Amino acid sequence: MGKRKNVLLILSDQQRWDTVSSYGANEICRTPHIDELAREGMKFTNAFTTSAICAPSRASLMTGLYPHRHGVIDNFTDIKEGTPLLGECMRDAGYYCGYAGKWHVSPSREPKECGFCEDSKAFMGYGFPGSRVFPHLRFDQPPDNTPNYYEEYLKQKGFDHVDVSHGFMGNNPALQIQEMFCRHEGPLESTIEYFVAQETNRLIDQAKQQDKPFFIWSNFWGPHSPSIVPEPYYSMYDPKSIPEHPSYCETFADKPYGYYLSEKMWGLGDYGWPGFQEIIARYYGHCTMIDDLVGMMVEKLKETGLYEDTIIIYGADHGDCLGAHKLIEKGAFTFDEIYRVPLVVKGAGTRDNHSLVMLQELMPTILDVAGVTPPKPVDGESLLPLMNGERESNGREHIFCEYHSHFYVARQRMVRDLSYQFTFNESERGELYDLKNDPYQLRNVCYDPAYRDIKEKYMDIMSDYMKQTEDPAGVWYHRIRAFY
Repeated sequence: MGKRKNVLLILSDQQRWDTVSSYGANEICRTPHIDELAREGMKFTNAFTTSAICAPSRASLMTGLYPHRHGVIDNFTDIKEGTPLLGECMRDAGYYCGYAGKWHVSPSREPKECGFCEDSKAFMGYGFPGSRVFPHLRFDQPPDNTPNYYEEYLKQKGFDHVDVSHGFMGNNPALQIQEMFCRHEGPLESTIEYFVAQETNRLIDQAKQQDKPFFIWSNFWGPHSPSIVPEPYYSMYDPKSIPEHPSYCETFADKPYGYYLSEKMWGLGDYGWPGFQEIIARYYGHCTMIDDLVGMMVEKLKETGLYEDTIIIYGADHGDCLGAHKLIEKGAFTFDEIYRVPLVVKGAGTRDNHSLVMLQELMPTILDVAGVTPPKPVDGESLLPLMNGERESNGREHIFCEYHSHFYVARQRMVRDLSYQFTFNESERGELYDLKNDPYQLRNVCYDPAYRDIKEKYMDIMSDYMKQTEDPAGVWYHRIRAFY
């Protein structure tokens, strides 16, 4: 076997695909370092997450499986015993495996128990390392593990008195526990994201010392709310310059009732679009800050002479509605803003690819780089032939995604292609969107007689996926589909 490439997988959390400026869909948010990776390499223009919830999505990336097959159906359940894991497979293939940042793959097993090196510093559990560290932060979801590596880092660097200000949250009296954003009152070097980038660079040094090919998985917390960013990023974007999203006119008249309740829960409606402009401006600043830290990692690879031998993959576990349909974050809604993700690759090819691809397919892809195959069948295939231009298309006509629980239980399945999207909501009305004529998914035509044949076609497609993957949701689906 010839010299094998290193792999640096960089995953952000809750980042919309259109915030990566090389996609050309956003004239405001700037990501020059990721854009340079895309220019030197390639990007997938139709990449989708398996599930728009953190842990199910990340566990799918780790296992190559749909959530109902690997077992992580929400942010608290665990991967089924005996499921092959990407980290273990790469370690067994002779790779140095390192991990830095947010974990959220397993609530019980740390990275070192999943194939990564002993000193991988991850944020366990929900894992926001600024909780109980920033005195004026209300958000209270700290890492489960002790010590809090980020807190230790602040003390070592003399940043232990750093705080936040200008916290912004909704006005629901029952949810005064999570800011949408805050200003970080310290330098860039005192931020959570900088800590993750520095840890990644430390792991790169470790890998070079061991003279082994490496697989390093670097996980930013952001731009997931609360977006806690310092100057100049906090004020980098003028809120008033951010145009209203075309779906902000949503009325929820033809949507499941849970969508309306989700909007009310966050308590942002009274602020109107100006409130979302404030949130989005900080979120964009967070994206640009992360981009600068991607640049810091790239510089480390160049300094160590490893850049040319490293495949860099930049993606996100899912997106954020960010005002689309009057909603924030993610949940039991299958809108493009949360299911479509950025996926940029440097070091494997130079032509963008327009195939429908899934985030979980990074598992067999990274193993393919190492010259091995998954020890058990996975849901998807290696993207490496698409990355390097050996194949122009994977031939996939549709994708299948799933949701189980977040805030409330609402088992949901979705199939889509580039023309239509059908969503099965287990105890709610269905959804069908004509994406060519309604790209922002405002008009639900599921019960429009003019779309009856199209609805039947996509229900058949969903039925096939449920049968192929032994989806437990299929039992109820097939019993009631004639009345749905």
